[in-house]
Amino acid sequence: MTVGLWALLACAARPTAADPQPSVSGPVARVLPKARQDVVQQPVLRAEPEVAALRGDAILVVTDPVVLVRLEQRGMAIGPLVFGGGTSRIASFRRDPGYVSIRRQLQRDLRRRLSADSDAGVGLRFRHRAYDIDWLDSDRTRLELVAVVNRIDRRVFDAGSGRCGELRFIYRLAYATTLEETAVDSRLPMTVNVVFWQPGDSCVEVARRWFVEPGMSGAALADALHSGPLAHASVENLKAVEVNLQMLRWPGVVHPSLGGNTEYELRVFERESGVDQGAFHPTPLENTPDVARIAARPALQQQLRTWIAANLEGLEQGTATLPDALSTDVAVSVTPRALARLANRPFSQLLRVADFESLELSGFHHIRSPAALLRRLDTLSCQGCHATRSVAGFHIVGEPRDPNQLLDTVAVPTSAHLHGELPRRHAYLMALANDQRVDETRPLPDFDPERGYGAPCGLGDPGFAHRTCAAALSCVKLDDDMMGTCLPGQGLGIGDPCEMGELRTHAVGYRDRVRDAQIASCRGAAVCNVNRMGFPGGMCTSSASSLLPDAAVGPIVDFTTFNRCVGRRRPFPKCIEKAAHPVGLRGCDETDRCRDDYVCASSPYGDRGVCLPPYFLFQLRVDGHVL
Repeated sequence: MTVGLWALLACAARPTAADPQPSVSGPVARVLPKARQDVVQQPVLRAEPEVAALRGDAILVVTDPVVLVRLEQRGMAIGPLVFGGGTSRIASFRRDPGYVSIRRQLQRDLRRRLSADSDAGVGLRFRHRAYDIDWLDSDRTRLELVAVVNRIDRRVFDAGSGRCGELRFIYRLAYATTLEETAVDSRLPMTVNVVFWQPGDSCVEVARRWFVEPGMSGAALADALHSGPLAHASVENLKAVEVNLQMLRWPGVVHPSLGGNTEYELRVFERESGVDQGAFHPTPLENTPDVARIAARPALQQQLRTWIAANLEGLEQGTATLPDALSTDVAVSVTPRALARLANRPFSQLLRVADFESLELSGFHHIRSPAALLRRLDTLSCQGCHATRSVAGFHIVGEPRDPNQLLDTVAVPTSAHLHGELPRRHAYLMALANDQRVDETRPLPDFDPERGYGAPCGLGDPGFAHRTCAAALSCVKLDDDMMGTCLPGQGLGIGDPCEMGELRTHAVGYRDRVRDAQIASCRGAAVCNVNRMGFPGGMCTSSASSLLPDAAVGPIVDFTTFNRCVGRRRPFPKCIEKAAHPVGLRGCDETDRCRDDYVCASSPYGDRGVCLPPYFLFQLRVDGHVL
């Protein structure tokens, strides 16, 4: 049973999110740290007599494929839910006017990007590998449901409207084909987040819809959700369709100092209110400034500064919303190296820390210094959010529908950001369902309540003084000048960074470079896999026969062999088997996370996940797929 307490913090259209850490109730044993599973197994609500009527599991996000398939069968595939009919298969709704309008805009965006890059194109023969827009018109592709998300906590962005936050359906692009008489099925690096309002005169009652019988699972859970909180997923409550796709990927051998460079496009589309059929149009992104337009107009620069000074309380809470007049309708986030890269910090492209030195910030917590205020602004943007502690630009990539699948799949299909964020959402839902005061404050998306391996930590600025590491870990500067990373203090163990230098960053992401990188020695018999091999910051690995503590055996693929194989249109599972070999990697699970820029992947060599660069997973890279 995997009713995951997970969610997608996608950028939203006008009216987003991210503290405290109460225990979370629900059938979520695989999702929470092992040390807290005993809490999860108990009927937590019984300790609160005032909510006797709410005995049961509080649902934040459903990720169990059994439940999601059942919901698709009951009319919640993306075709009938959004595009006037059909199924999850794109061929069944590709002529719908709404779908056509979204596809057409994405095609324009891609053509514009490719026209500026003579080395870019679809396929492995190009140095810069691009998204194939034909996937959005193929008989073989589908948008499969990978999560249902309760975002009642976002009601603060639409207060007084008769609405109680949002309901989200997360779909992932996927395909099925046959090569050499072998069935091939894979996901692709694109998500579509369909957002509905949760209507209701009483948000207390809406919150209570999200409680189900203890232990409910499978078809029973799907049916309870379908007739309960999901019953309001209808055209009159449709808010937006949010798209996040991997537009372009430069492999490590092409952009060696960073370990590769990948660009993601972020767009939000709205349809005229109440219209069942018709075109969608791009809409302003939440808290994402139009950098080029503002930079060119002094009056807009002053308007931005005035808005910031007038909204310090909202910025402290994380609930302020940038006016549409200052916002863009498209954003591009880049990986790896998150907020260390200027391309992911749109406010920092327009403002400097010195611009805030006249503001009185000492009474705040999250924005207690000019540097902390600027970081808050950047992380409220779409690209700042999706670049921060994410899984290759996403916050949910979905569980495999085949539980026996181990090749090319993730062991932890959620981001570290979500792991730290969900207890806040649970506390919010519980308080609201009890008709108690809710705390609307949300921390930065890189908040980590456990302060464990890979967590962000302050490097001296007073605004980040409270961001410390757990015992036995030290705050180490990697790429970011303001925030370090919690790592073991002595020696470089398996999974630790081992090739570091000075990151020189520009507003245009692909211009970023790491200069004067030095390779450090790894502990014992471990060796450093370097940036040019696709390991951002380098990563210590060992042979499978000489494992160090915290290590597990996992597959590393020889990409020369692999790319030649898929380039000959052979089935990629066979190519992985041919090119992969066992290596000692950092072990990982829900409790023990990987450091940023790495993903916890499933391993065919053991029960534990292993930390790998995300683009070592075929489903997370845009290139090499044969449809």
